[in-house]
Amino acid sequence: MQRVLWSADSTPAAAVRLTPAGPLKVCRQRSVTLAPTSGAKHWQPLEYGDEEWQKVYFRLRSSVEGCNGFAKNPLAEAIEASGTRRIRGIAAQTILLVFQLAHANRRKIKNWVETLAPNGERPRRRTHHRRRSKPLGNWTPTGYLAPTG
Repeated sequence: MQRVLWSADSTPAAAVRLTPAGPLKVCRQRSVTLAPTSGAKHWQPLEYGDEEWQKVYFRLRSSVEGCNGFAKNPLAEAIEASGTRRIRGIAAQTILLVFQLAHANRRKIKNWVETLAPNGERPRRRTHHRRRSKPLGNWTPTGYLAPTG
């Protein structure tokens, strides 16, 4: 029989096996001593959750999500739409997905190379596809005010 202890947020805290000898030694003692080398494989240069870790983590996370959005572009690879890979089987789907991701990477590199400056010239600026919006000062609940003159 296995008894599960629950914490305040209703998630299992520990699973204790009831045996005739009682709980294991690790469950009866208050602290556990580990050798320094036992955790060396999982050592991290930044402490999990501190301010510097969050800064690095969220910057990298943002970069990864941006790449995912780039590859999901419906006008290009559209990796989110499995209908673009009309073949059955997870292995075949995976191989075709790899080709789509390779194409997205190649497209991203090509776009970056196009911004480089040839022969010491000024670098070419990337085009921004920003939507032109009207200033909020002219907005009313029924729409935009006509210019008064």
